[in-house]
Amino acid sequence: MTLLQLLRLPDFVSLSNLFFGISAISAAHVGSFDLALILLLLAAIADGADGHFARKFGGGKLGEQLDSLADAVSFGVAPALVIYFNFGGEDLIVVIFAYFYALCGVLRLARFNVIPSEKAGFEGLPITAGCVMLASYMLLGGNLVRIDFLLVLTLALSLLMVSSVAYPKIKNFKLLAFIAFMFFAMVLLFFIDLRYMRFFSPLPFILMLVYMLSPFLKVPLLNNANNNKKR
Repeated sequence: MTLLQLLRLPDFVSLSNLFFGISAISAAHVGSFDLALILLLLAAIADGADGHFARKFGGGKLGEQLDSLADAVSFGVAPALVIYFNFGGEDLIVVIFAYFYALCGVLRLARFNVIPSEKAGFEGLPITAGCVMLASYMLLGGNLVRIDFLLVLTLALSLLMVSSVAYPKIKNFKLLAFIAFMFFAMVLLFFIDLRYMRFFSPLPFILMLVYMLSPFLKVPLLNNANNNKKR
């Protein structure tokens, strides 16, 4: 059986996730940081879509491995390199924090692959959520993005990913649709007018902040629906 025969529709969606992650690294390397962040959001959208297609059409033998490998690049390595290229320079602290985030993200994925979670929902912050949290913050732009807060946020996300804190899997369809709408709106507004995107960008950031803090704040809408799945 050839490699192409092993691939299923969800696998191509996972590969699109990987494509967006690599593209984000390339964009950040040439200084197009806002584009890199938008590409990370597109990778997150693809990551959500591959699970939907896998449930609807069935996954192939390569699916689980492709998903984890794509996530390691798009949500572990890519955001770390975006931070490094944008803020690193000769600042060793930024480099250490960015690399630490990538290491924790990969450890988060590896733990999921080999150790079944005994908690409802996710054990530790999902790596996709960590990446989107960083991207949505940096997309605020201007004076709202401070390197000291970004480093604190990066460290907090890193530790939460490898923690045993139980995070909920959101199953409320209306809430999922609202989240998808906000991400698509961010992407669309970026290509229409960057000023409009900046005006809209606090909403996704606040939403991700609520999710990040949800196990500690006991947010009812999020904590009512838990489930064992991925990352």
